[in-house]
Amino acid sequence: MDGIDPYRPDESVYECVECNGRFRTNDHLSSCEGCGGDVQNIAVPRE
Repeated sequence: MDGIDPYRPDESVYECVECNGRFRTNDHLSSCEGCGGDVQNIAVPRE
């Protein structure tokens, strides 16, 4: 193995930095559906 995690998500999982809510979607999410706060994609490939 070359040290790179082969994990590839089928859908994105976003977490809100304000309320810690999590959302699964196949689309890009730019804000929290609950509180309107900023979100980050936590289903990114890990190296």
